[in-house]
Amino acid sequence: MSGERIVKANGVHLCVETFGDGADPAILLVHGASASMLWWEQDLCERIAAGRRYVIRFDNRDTGRSVSYPPGRPGYSIRDMAEDAVGILDVLGVERAHLVGRSMAGGIVTLAAAYHHDRVASLTLVSTTGGGPDLPPMSKEFTDYVGSGGPDPSDPAAVVEFIVGLMRAYAGGSPYFDEAAMRALAEQDATRTSSLASCLTNHFVIDTNDPGGPGHRQIDAPVLVVHGELDPVFPPAHGRALQQSFPGAELLILEQTGHELPPPTWDVVVPAILRHTSGGWEEEEERLASKSLAAGDPTGWFDQLYSAAAAGETDMPWDRREPHPLLHQWAQSRRLAGAGRRAVVVGCGLGADAEYTAGLGYDTVGFDVSGTAVRLATVRFPGSTVRYVAADLLDPPQDWLRAFDLVVEVITVQALPDPPRRQAITNVGRLVGHGGTLIVIAAVQDDNTPPAQGPPWPLSRAEIGAFATDGLNLVRIENVAAPGRLGERRWRAEFHRGTKG
Repeated sequence: MSGERIVKANGVHLCVETFGDGADPAILLVHGASASMLWWEQDLCERIAAGRRYVIRFDNRDTGRSVSYPPGRPGYSIRDMAEDAVGILDVLGVERAHLVGRSMAGGIVTLAAAYHHDRVASLTLVSTTGGGPDLPPMSKEFTDYVGSGGPDPSDPAAVVEFIVGLMRAYAGGSPYFDEAAMRALAEQDATRTSSLASCLTNHFVIDTNDPGGPGHRQIDAPVLVVHGELDPVFPPAHGRALQQSFPGAELLILEQTGHELPPPTWDVVVPAILRHTSGGWEEEEERLASKSLAAGDPTGWFDQLYSAAAAGETDMPWDRREPHPLLHQWAQSRRLAGAGRRAVVVGCGLGADAEYTAGLGYDTVGFDVSGTAVRLATVRFPGSTVRYVAADLLDPPQDWLRAFDLVVEVITVQALPDPPRRQAITNVGRLVGHGGTLIVIAAVQDDNTPPAQGPPWPLSRAEIGAFATDGLNLVRIENVAAPGRLGERRWRAEFHRGTKG
């Protein structure tokens, strides 16, 4: 956490606070009418940041410690507030960010994405609406409360009582409403707000129209809509309509939740936001591997990636239930039958190749350096005959050496840099027993293509040939088209160890 600071963004002074590592994907949290950044609770920000995100929250104009205008005369529009959000990215040196807008700020971040599509990686729209004549109105209980007259802004205690009541109304009867927590936030907010009168008034009189604006159809960023099923301000139909207005948008309905994000929802909301902002498992892999390698740990990122996927924070890596097509073709062409013989699958991941090998009759061990992957494989294939084990290829169990009749290595070694890739290549070969076979499938490093920054690091012809070590003999190396990967090539190499004597 960086601590609050005042910055000049879009020509005005705004209070901003950041959490996490600035090298991680940035998430800019923008709150709604009259709400300072405190209503993105610190604990929530820290939980998102713990998912390897750079979290930014700030006080909108006329809230908290940011610039304040005379009550009833804000002199700015919702479009200006959208430019404020982009201006904060400029100040922090963030080229592109994921924008999360709550309530009125759904409109703010949507405008920012429409006018600055190159700066917005995704949108998350929380408890907001796109409007429309056929959508249900606000609940009577809510309108009765907000229409009963506001507090005297010169009386901070009265303002706090009003905010607590407002948050109760926002909850819409949710069992998650925590009056003590809301009171503590309201007291903290009232203490640090420059002008309570301006805060309570100005956002409700700004110009929220954007005539001639780009509109939703100009927004190509991925959209996640998060909405409470008890929302009294914008009933759930607003969330469903909003989802339908953005092609491909996802909708997350929070049970027993009103117009807010109370802590009991964070176990659902935080993984959803992390998943939405991950860019997919391959981008998550790149980020995790980069940090792990920089820390001198070439394999630690595997379990971090599987763990993130298991928590719903990104999609599952290497997620297939069928054997690799090139393995299947090879096995079928040789009519493999493994009865009475042992096999090991290196870097078994979620178990598809190990299950296939066991189906050929082999007594099969599947191992992976990721304990999470091993656990997921056992859950995915209950009752399997495969023995799934967490083990490190760089330090395999001694009783595995020269112990297997078939060793299967599919797209594992290429996930390691060199070093320790050469040691991994040697150790794969050492698993092959007398009279046994090794099959290797890996991406091809073309001699005319610059080496990948990785991972993965495709293997050169020399590296594929290097599996023929420790007494292994090369049978054949094929350079074949990668099934389902247009323009990509794969090595498929077979090695054999002679019998004793």
